[in-house]
Amino acid sequence: MNCVGCRKPINDRYLLKAIDEFWHEDCLKCSCCECRLGEVGSSLFVKGDLLLCRRDYLRFVCCTIISLVLL
Repeated sequence: MNCVGCRKPINDRYLLKAIDEFWHEDCLKCSCCECRLGEVGSSLFVKGDLLLCRRDYLRFVCCTIISLVLL
């Protein structure tokens, strides 16, 4: 089985499954801040093609809402 992030085989003791794909622990990262999502907690958020930690997802959604209000 190969990691979606790096396309290399997963031979580690632990692997992560997110969005129906398998990842090395080091490869599953937030698209914005690059924090390791396996360390942050059990939740991750998807917005378009971005994988986001909770903080960046909330920041992204908040900025989008503010932009819409200001239009």
